[in-house]
Amino acid sequence: MKVSEVLKEEHRQILRALDVLEGMAVRVSHGEALNKTDARDVVALLNGFADRHHQGKEEAILFPALLQDRNQKNHEKLCGLIFEHDQERSLAGGLEEAVETNNAKEFLFCAEQLIRKTRAHIDTEDRVLLALADSTLSPIDRDRVGTELRDFDRAWQDRVLARLLKRLDELEPEYRIPVSARKVVCG
Repeated sequence: MKVSEVLKEEHRQILRALDVLEGMAVRVSHGEALNKTDARDVVALLNGFADRHHQGKEEAILFPALLQDRNQKNHEKLCGLIFEHDQERSLAGGLEEAVETNNAKEFLFCAEQLIRKTRAHIDTEDRVLLALADSTLSPIDRDRVGTELRDFDRAWQDRVLARLLKRLDELEPEYRIPVSARKVVCG
């Protein structure tokens, strides 16, 4: 199991959730009331899957494996990625609070920032982190780390993840927006 295969598939799922969030933001920006149930479900997906599971496994498995280098040449890059994870966590917390308090302005701010930052972060990971993993880890370590990433928190995956992704499948057609509208809303 390759590291890049595991992470790219998860990135694809996170981008789908961001697309749904963006569809919600477009509606709110046009004066529609936010569907709190749908918004809570997207927040749950972002908190549970994108943060707890995806970023958690990067921080617990991949980053330590990449820091085995005696010279720590990857330390600065990885610290930057962790900083971005923390920014995303903060914005997701603000988004959750905005949903619960029905604060449309705060919802739009947090949603737009989270969408923009997370898409840029995923792009960086796809271009830099995955190449770093492929070039830094030995073939044996790549296989080991890939397997550990795939199996990370298996009980949670079996108990919760399928339900979250099923809900994403339900929300996606409801909130799908044309690519041209995305550029207007979130730069």
